[in-house]
Amino acid sequence: RYDLVHFIKTVQKVGLYVHLRIGPYVCAEWNFGGFPVWLKYVPGISFRTDNGPFKAAMEGFTQKIVQMMKNEKLFQSQGGPIILSQIENEYGPQGRALGASGHAYSNWAAKMAVGLGTGVPWVMCLEDDAPDPVVSEPSHALTRFTPCMIELVINACNGFYCDDFIPNKPYKPKLWTESWSGWFSEFGGPVPQRPVQDLAFAVARFIQKGGSLFNYYMVGYLIYFSVKQNICFININL
Repeated sequence: RYDLVHFIKTVQKVGLYVHLRIGPYVCAEWNFGGFPVWLKYVPGISFRTDNGPFKAAMEGFTQKIVQMMKNEKLFQSQGGPIILSQIENEYGPQGRALGASGHAYSNWAAKMAVGLGTGVPWVMCLEDDAPDPVVSEPSHALTRFTPCMIELVINACNGFYCDDFIPNKPYKPKLWTESWSGWFSEFGGPVPQRPVQDLAFAVARFIQKGGSLFNYYMVGYLIYFSVKQNICFININL
């Protein structure tokens, strides 16, 4: 718990791969979206938009996580289990609502991430216009991915059904980063149910229509009565 490097090394020991979803924004189910509360007190900050103080904090966090992984040789380009990384999370609706500033932020985030030279592709989920940034010093790390592949950002699908999803460029793989096995519940409210047969059929249809990766979100969860609910402790990538 709370040891990302140890967790990823454990994943590697059992022969699995990792999709490292750095964010740093997590989702609405986490307090403050997963951001530390102190961040809102940074002078002049405005979250998840073309804002200098926020971008500085986001870049520093992303660089730190990437460097932790590089130091332990955990990216696939170094012989490790991390085959994909993700920047931001489900930003498409937010970006469209913000207009020009949202588009600028999305492009900046993509360029910043690719410029870190991980040697593996980056993903943006629910981001239909995920860009393919041109960086000044492209990575040439030894990897089974082609240089053009590791310098693009792949838009991916989240949802109950993704068989009709089409990537925004023909050379990008069809990825399903969150195959929703259910939905979160509120205290006192009904518990959403999804038949396992429906989930299995949705995944089979996705693969039949060219899908190359899907992630059950979630397979298991925990309940925290204090600050967190429905916290995923196991995902399966196939």
